[in-house]
Amino acid sequence: MKGPHSKTISETAAPAIKAPSELNQAGHWARGLSRRSVLKSLAGAAAAGLPSAVVQVFAQRPAEPSPKLQTPEPEVNVQNPAWYGFNLFEYFSTDPDWMKYFPYQNDGMFVEDDFRWIRDWGFNFVRLPMDYRFWTDADDLMKIHEQKVEPIDRAIRLGEKYGVHVNICLHRAPGYCSLDQQDPAIGMIPKIDLDQGNLSRVHITVEKMNLFRDSQALEAFAHQWTFFAQRYKGISSERLSFNLVNEPNPPMTPAEREALSASSMEHKDPLGVASEIFWGRNEQYARVARVAIAAIRSIDPQRLIVCDGHGGASPVPDLIDTGVLQSRHDYFPMDLTLYEAEWLPRPQPRKIRITSGGTGLAVSAPLYSGHWPEVNPFGHVDVDRDTIERAMGRWRKLEQQGVRIHFGEMGCYKYTPHKVVLGWSRDTLDAISKLHSGWALRNFRGPFGILDTERQGTKYEDWHGHQLDRALLNLLQKKMKA
Repeated sequence: MKGPHSKTISETAAPAIKAPSELNQAGHWARGLSRRSVLKSLAGAAAAGLPSAVVQVFAQRPAEPSPKLQTPEPEVNVQNPAWYGFNLFEYFSTDPDWMKYFPYQNDGMFVEDDFRWIRDWGFNFVRLPMDYRFWTDADDLMKIHEQKVEPIDRAIRLGEKYGVHVNICLHRAPGYCSLDQQDPAIGMIPKIDLDQGNLSRVHITVEKMNLFRDSQALEAFAHQWTFFAQRYKGISSERLSFNLVNEPNPPMTPAEREALSASSMEHKDPLGVASEIFWGRNEQYARVARVAIAAIRSIDPQRLIVCDGHGGASPVPDLIDTGVLQSRHDYFPMDLTLYEAEWLPRPQPRKIRITSGGTGLAVSAPLYSGHWPEVNPFGHVDVDRDTIERAMGRWRKLEQQGVRIHFGEMGCYKYTPHKVVLGWSRDTLDAISKLHSGWALRNFRGPFGILDTERQGTKYEDWHGHQLDRALLNLLQKKMKA
């Protein structure tokens, strides 16, 4: 295993983060960023040749198609950052329902013991998926309450103290959150689930604007990253990176949904229509991401920037030329890893048709078999290590085009049986290691993690008042070898 940071990130040493009481003396940290300062940053970015904040985002699709993910000859030797660790949820969501399912205080006070134990167990990375509403004025999205940002400062200082890289992420950004798509009004829930009332059991307060279509949301999004770029300028990318937005997936427009439905009903190339819509949304996200990338680099050109894949799962070819690191979230297959997750509709049984003697009989089978590898009712393997490796094929091609990659989220929810978790984790981490990539579990403490998972059938060990899944910890420690 490599040291705590990637050797490919070389920057001069930066001064340590100042404690909150010293902030007024830290001249390179942001103070009272105004609307004008954001627009000035974006204007500078446009002058550097990147798209402007509003015009490019709402322009029509480019005439040229998206670049294809092709293996170059010869292959590019990319050294991915050797990050291994966990997500920490203290600033995850302002919606109180989440606290029913995740053991966090929802106060932003990141716990020092977490950083200490992560370091002591050999890990070196934490990702902080956060809700911008914690520190942003609800009546003025261009106003940030700096006192409420200080817990993030604290997390970065703890990362420095314990040699843990900190990746800050807008899990909820102005105008977008991946969880919002579980709201029926967004139009992303299958009709069968709507008809059966099979909806999220977690209350989610959805965004009123659309990051990918509303200029006000885009401006507020750029302002968030301008603020952080100013505040943390001078801190090495070996210690801190920016993850723009969690699992970007622009919602389909009513016209796109109608076109997709019509193509299916009329049997007119529904896969082709779906592909066209997908790539259009992929490019739409890339144009929004370029705005934030430009805003950050106009202030802090050396900052390491991470962009999640489209929906967390698919590479974004239109961002290859920006040099950002792209991150995959691995929950494949979701019927196993997110089994019975309260924020998702319950999976509908799949229909399997048995044909014998010219007659067909349709039977229902559960999506998740309860075993690993996954097997169907006839004993045939549906998902195993080979299937997982094939599912990562596009990421292998992306890396071969010179793009650094990382797996920023992964894991199994608490209702997946412990033996299945160990089997899936072993095979998935082996597949990731073939890409020479690091990874992070979705939780440290909590239902995807190694502490306090509440997973039945787990043999726990007491760890300073917490319940430790020692078997999973041991497995993770053995797989840190990108």
